[in-house]
Amino acid sequence: GQAVRRTASVTVPDTSFIPRTPTEQLAIYGAKLRIERGIRYGTGDVETVPVFWGRVDAVDGDPDYGPVD
Repeated sequence: GQAVRRTASVTVPDTSFIPRTPTEQLAIYGAKLRIERGIRYGTGDVETVPVFWGRVDAVDGDPDYGPVD
């Protein structure tokens, strides 16, 4: 069978995700991102399923105002 290929574009308002030094997690070439979707029940239990798992190709954004893309 054929492999399923997915891409994801993610935007977050938190500017702390913008790498400022080469050693930060998102600055490392080939960093991985896992996106999950889930539900939290009234009991507090959480059930999730993976939606995306892949390499981060680029991180962009204004370090003072955001957002981070």
